[in-house]
Amino acid sequence: MPTVQPKRPLAVAFDVNETLFNLETLRDNFTGLGLPVRAMEWWFAVILRDGFALASTGDYAQFSTLVESALEEVLMASGMDTNAGATEAMLAEFSKLKPHPDVAESFALLAQAEIPMFTLTNGSAALTEKLLGQAKLQDFIKRRLSVDAVALWKPRPEPYHYAADQAGVPPEALALIAVHPWDIHGAAKAGLVTGWINRGGRSYPRSFEPPSLQSSSLTNLIEQLIGLPVR
Repeated sequence: MPTVQPKRPLAVAFDVNETLFNLETLRDNFTGLGLPVRAMEWWFAVILRDGFALASTGDYAQFSTLVESALEEVLMASGMDTNAGATEAMLAEFSKLKPHPDVAESFALLAQAEIPMFTLTNGSAALTEKLLGQAKLQDFIKRRLSVDAVALWKPRPEPYHYAADQAGVPPEALALIAVHPWDIHGAAKAGLVTGWINRGGRSYPRSFEPPSLQSSSLTNLIEQLIGLPVR
């Protein structure tokens, strides 16, 4: 069957970690603990694994809790003792993340097009608010949303439907922008328009629902989104 072209959304929700804010500055925390350079990716994958497993059974844990348990797992699997202050240091570094260079321009394009913007994170709304404020991007975002409100992690459908409800639009009129294919898949299954930022030149999983739009650049992705037919 031919692919149905999506319509221009009435609102846009952005994932936060890696999509808007770069996790690369966290890497020094892992090497400082004596872990290998790629330990950051391992640790983040463990966080997602556990969050997804809980969501699949209808259960929930806050992001900060999973940050701690994932770090303990990585340390112990590497033959190292758990570090009492490591989690606190990691969470402190999370509050210092910097936005990717294309974020401010992309927000400005959406603001010019008068499309309201939201954030939707598996982390906390308070941390998102702090990051946006430090980057002087807070005025672009209408509301900072978190899965804490529904106590289920993305990619369950409930967080996406919650975001649509908070935006005051039906799911099919909300776009979800993310760097994570699993987030795109979840949003697509929930009925949203989706935009995948392929920052690392990766392949998209063939078993997932494909994105409505994709680009290696957030700015280009937003230009595509604005250029969609008006609903």
